[in-house]
Amino acid sequence: MGPTHQAQAWLRAVQEIESRAAVFRVSFQQRGASSEGSSWRSSYKLGCEAAECLKEVQRLKTQKNNLLPLLIPAPPPAVVPQPISSASIVDAEKTLSEICSLLEDNEAPVIRIYGMGGIGKTTLLKAINNEFLQRGSGGFDLVIWVTVSKELDVRKVQEDIAVRLGYSRPGKGQGQTLPEHLTDRVNTLLSALSKRNFLLLLDDLWEKLDLEAVGVPFSSSFRNGSKVFFTTRSEKVCNDMDAQRKVKVPLLNRKSSWKLFCQKLGRKEDQWDPSMRSLAEAVAPKCGLPITLITVGRAMAGVTTRDEWQVALMALKSIPVELGDMKKVLILLQFSFDRLKDTSAKECLLYCALFPEDHNILISELIDYWVGEGLLDRGSYPDPIDRARNRGLGVITNLKAACLLEDGFWKGRQVKLHDTVREMTLWITSGEGYERGNIFLVNSGEQLRHVPTPERWTEARRISLMRNEIRLLPEEPRCPNLQTLLLNDNGRHLEEIPGGFFPFMPSLRVLDLSWTGIRVLPPEVGSLVELRYLDLSFTSLESLPMEVRNLTKLRQLHLEYTNLLKSIPREAVSSLERLQSLNIFNSNYEFRAGGEGGGSDGVIDHEGRQLCLKDLEDGMWNLTELGISTTGMTHEDMQAVLNSQRLSASIRFLCLPEVGIQPLDLSAFLEIMKGEKA
Repeated sequence: MGPTHQAQAWLRAVQEIESRAAVFRVSFQQRGASSEGSSWRSSYKLGCEAAECLKEVQRLKTQKNNLLPLLIPAPPPAVVPQPISSASIVDAEKTLSEICSLLEDNEAPVIRIYGMGGIGKTTLLKAINNEFLQRGSGGFDLVIWVTVSKELDVRKVQEDIAVRLGYSRPGKGQGQTLPEHLTDRVNTLLSALSKRNFLLLLDDLWEKLDLEAVGVPFSSSFRNGSKVFFTTRSEKVCNDMDAQRKVKVPLLNRKSSWKLFCQKLGRKEDQWDPSMRSLAEAVAPKCGLPITLITVGRAMAGVTTRDEWQVALMALKSIPVELGDMKKVLILLQFSFDRLKDTSAKECLLYCALFPEDHNILISELIDYWVGEGLLDRGSYPDPIDRARNRGLGVITNLKAACLLEDGFWKGRQVKLHDTVREMTLWITSGEGYERGNIFLVNSGEQLRHVPTPERWTEARRISLMRNEIRLLPEEPRCPNLQTLLLNDNGRHLEEIPGGFFPFMPSLRVLDLSWTGIRVLPPEVGSLVELRYLDLSFTSLESLPMEVRNLTKLRQLHLEYTNLLKSIPREAVSSLERLQSLNIFNSNYEFRAGGEGGGSDGVIDHEGRQLCLKDLEDGMWNLTELGISTTGMTHEDMQAVLNSQRLSASIRFLCLPEVGIQPLDLSAFLEIMKGEKA
């Protein structure tokens, strides 16, 4: 069934406005190349054209809303491709064939794939998923991929399944979501799945998962040919899950190990010096698992002398035989880690362990943390933020080349740690590894309601309690070494920060409180004199305390989507001379042009004179990245922005709620403006 006549007309109108937008962009580019590029008259003309375009966009949005009741959502694809990392399948055809043959076994609805960490279980499961992508789902109505991980989160498992059934995640879309009540959620999934012939792929199970309690119809639906495959390290989980068939992923034989090792070294059979080859052939069997063959192979890729191979072999031989298998794997991975030549790259990799297991890490967020910690600076004084970020992209490229970091689900936007590499980084930073002074406290994504005891905070250099359900924070934690504290994504559970929480964190550089329910930032935040990065976005914050002015080393301040924010005292921000990024994108704060200040409650409120556009223009000379909303702005305020070369060149994110369009990331457009006004 094709679109209705009304929908076709609407689509044609959308294409037309897109064409006008393209012409609009070209006009700006031509202005920059012409002798009249600096004419404000031409700017005014193009501005009027832009306003007309925005009005048309608003009309189309309204028309779309009228069409929505007539639309039928497209069904989700039968299979979603899974990115297979650099740990590609080597000589695993026999195992893969054995697994696929079990799909035809009607007596085996639940199949386990087991083996030690790093042996390639996830890669095999992804290969099965992608096999059905090639053959058009292979008789299944739906192939569902769910990453479970060590900390079992039943709600996440339910939501992952629901997304594949066409539901939206809470807060992530406008479609229908699962009911909030657990019983209703289970019944909804049971009803939907019982009507389908599905293949459920559960990766990385660490404990029994009650399928019926999740909403997977274990008894009735499986008789229709539906199946569950799961991967695990644990023999006990296999038994608890009543798996009728099991497939053990074997270690690579000597020939296959050598083939994979050479592949990662970038060497062919005829490219070896005989004396070095004998040493390399002795190194490869010491690695054992695919994950360690890959990382050690990449670490040795540039080695060209016999002495270096001899040193590597001696190091691997020195690993005690009596250690458990996983401890040996961690030491082998640490060997690859130690061979990273850039010390900052090592610190950047360890930093990734602060995120939950199997988490798809946004590259932009990760790099901004690194910038906040100063890991990307080359001198004693902070580099320009764009230069530091570019350096961060280079670090990510190098870590991926070393096979210590891999692409996330959205390639180019996300990265992730292989769970075994993450174990290695946590081992190094636990106090057991050699870096005794680099201790992390990581309890991210564990559904905690209470924080670890304050005693555990004392030695920590970095603490991550993100993605939990924490309600209360300790009154006076003693953290003399703490440089990063991540409390983000604790939802509305975390509403208050005790006044005595901050004064004993003299070294703190990175603080993330985003996606929490805090309404008040205590004045004691002013004691964090080393702070470089502060994220308060997606909070219920109503005002910024005056004491923020003491954070004189702050480089990044995030206040995006602060829908209750009314007050930003001028004195709180204007004295932050090192501030390079101020993002108040899509906030409720009302900027005014200047002179007597802004503030949504008037020219001067109970907090004193409010931050205005003139303050940003006249001071804060290091500010190169600005995000604002035009909420409450008058024509004069908007004109002040347009007339200011500094402000217009700095604006990267601009929200235009008055015209009813979605928030726009105008970074590319404003890069053109920068070029014109240089």
